[in-house]
Amino acid sequence: MQQYSSIVLFMLVAISGHAFGAPLDGSNGDCPGGLANGAQIERGRSVFECRNGNVVAKACVADDLKHIDIGSTTDKKSFRLQCTVNSDGSATLEPTACLFQGQEHKVDEQFEDANNFYSCKKSEDGLKVITAGCIDQGKRVPLNQQAAHDDFVYVCNETVNNGARMMPSGCVKDGKQYKVGDSFEVGNLWFNCTRTGSEKVAAKPAGCVNNGKRLNDGDQYSDNEVIFECATDQPKPRLIGCAQRDEKGETVTRRVGCTWTEGTEPNQYEWACRQDSDSAKKVQVRCNYKVGGGVYNIDPGCYRVIDKSAFGCLNNAGTLNLQSFQGEQAAQGAGLHAC
Repeated sequence: MQQYSSIVLFMLVAISGHAFGAPLDGSNGDCPGGLANGAQIERGRSVFECRNGNVVAKACVADDLKHIDIGSTTDKKSFRLQCTVNSDGSATLEPTACLFQGQEHKVDEQFEDANNFYSCKKSEDGLKVITAGCIDQGKRVPLNQQAAHDDFVYVCNETVNNGARMMPSGCVKDGKQYKVGDSFEVGNLWFNCTRTGSEKVAAKPAGCVNNGKRLNDGDQYSDNEVIFECATDQPKPRLIGCAQRDEKGETVTRRVGCTWTEGTEPNQYEWACRQDSDSAKKVQVRCNYKVGGGVYNIDPGCYRVIDKSAFGCLNNAGTLNLQSFQGEQAAQGAGLHAC
């Protein structure tokens, strides 16, 4: 800038003590130093012109050496410059706007496309377009900030090509947000918020919750003598069957539809595990009289004659009772009929 000031000062000094701007002879309009009226001289990045005895800035010199008139513009790849006059009378190409997809944007102006929003900022080289954030469902999300929807937490991450993308960073369930690595419970299931790839996360069901205890997928448990299996592929636990105690007091799983015998010989009872809506229940299905290596099956409400005695299976509100009678007449008197 000092160089430009010296040039202008030199040209502004009157040759014979006259002030700059006055014609050499007062008539032809030439400038001091012998510069003819209308002639131009290029100094650095400025072009000067002699106009009626005055040396004034006329244009700027662009990188391609073209002359850009005062007030006119020229474009670089990413921003626009305008030729302006400085306070010392020189001319300079000043950055005035960013260029993005054929559109002009002023300094600090924000604008967007389908995926990102941007800002026009000053830089060492002039102006540049910087990515300010992401467009997510029509809304602007600044860089490194989050947005939650579709069961996921997304964060606006900057990409290597000066863009930005909404990247999954966590999970959302019932309006609550969870980070990758968190486990959480929803209803009768518990989940892990897991990263499934470099750019994906998922809330994966890991197991069931029963009485406040977490179970893994496939684990079985007993609830009021009903056996269920933890199943993450369906909304409810899978019904397995009934829990039955054997002679040793150990729990035996009896699947739905299975039958078994309980009781001390000779009086025994046959049980079955039957489905009851979404659960199951144990029911007595008939009486068995076991003697001499043989088993006599006696259905509820009937009797059989065994060794000259009548044995009947009485049903009292679902509870069976194997009872012997002195003859068939006695059994019939108890409301039983012959099997």
